[in-house]
Amino acid sequence: MDPKMILETAKHREETSAIEALMLMQEGDSILPELFRSADELNRRSQGIRVTFVRSRQINFTNICRAECAFCSFWRKKSQRTAYVLSPTDVIRQIRESNGVRQVTLQGGLNPDLTLAYHYDMLRSVKSEFPDLHIQGYSPSEIHFLSRRNRISAYDILRKMREAGLDSLSGDSADILNDKIRKKLAPDKLRTNDWIEIIRTAHHLSIPTTATILIGHVEDEIHISEHLDIIKNVQRETGGFSAFEPIPFVPARTDLARTKQLKPLTVERFFKVIAISRILFGKAIRNITIDWTKLGLDVAVRATTVGANDIGPVSVDSHEIRAPQANGKHSLPIASLQAAIKSADRVPVEREPYNAKMITFKPRVEEPVLV
Repeated sequence: MDPKMILETAKHREETSAIEALMLMQEGDSILPELFRSADELNRRSQGIRVTFVRSRQINFTNICRAECAFCSFWRKKSQRTAYVLSPTDVIRQIRESNGVRQVTLQGGLNPDLTLAYHYDMLRSVKSEFPDLHIQGYSPSEIHFLSRRNRISAYDILRKMREAGLDSLSGDSADILNDKIRKKLAPDKLRTNDWIEIIRTAHHLSIPTTATILIGHVEDEIHISEHLDIIKNVQRETGGFSAFEPIPFVPARTDLARTKQLKPLTVERFFKVIAISRILFGKAIRNITIDWTKLGLDVAVRATTVGANDIGPVSVDSHEIRAPQANGKHSLPIASLQAAIKSADRVPVEREPYNAKMITFKPRVEEPVLV
């Protein structure tokens, strides 16, 4: 099928197929201007010219992680001098210093020394101190690790976390939902079906999640298209994704960058994934989030003209690795963010955190039992 015909028909129906998305992914740069215009038009239909943001703070409560992902420069071994674990008091102090954030994202590594009691206590302590604060926490990788280590189902862990104060689950650790690639990136981390099942479980507990993709490493167009199609199919089933976030691989100080001769991820390729995501998802996932710390504010705002509509956390953990374009910043003044959005002829809008009341969950359809 002619790629231009795909873009034209995408304007007149809700969804594009996975094979059509792959064809767009495999097209050369000559398609980009029209691709970006089409994605922007679909975005304007859904969101108008609004670009949303939420006063949020990301806090990593530990950097000790046994997964040792090749693409990650954040993890440390317990024996390393820079390894750390935060107490609930430490986390509460950081939130209090964050000047009225409305959402906090709590994440850490796969730290075998942290018990379930530690995590439940963390959630209860934060929610008790800040009852109106939206707590987005953990990732499917962390839930899977806790489940296996404690021999407790992911369902029970998520249920107890929700009772302790968890409002939504991060969709991180999706990386690329292809097991051959996952084994190259993180051989000891959860597999594709594990990630999908934990996301489904969260949704069936009415816990909304985000969804992510990591691009710019050893994946190709087929892997990206396959990943996007998996995300769309889960959303069709559960309706529980609040937003989709493409994440660029940041090579600084990573094993993957040292062992592989990777071509730098270009802005055009990153924007191409954003635009195709907007076209493929249609109305299924309305929000596409861009994290300014991974790209720099200028590129993040430009992304809102090719299909994205939401800017990531206003503040991130001081230990978080940021792209050079972020100029070492880990916090962004609201006024600066608003001015940057306006410079792209968009309207900045402060939003509520994505919570369960805002999500249209679909009831679980049980598979028939064959007798």
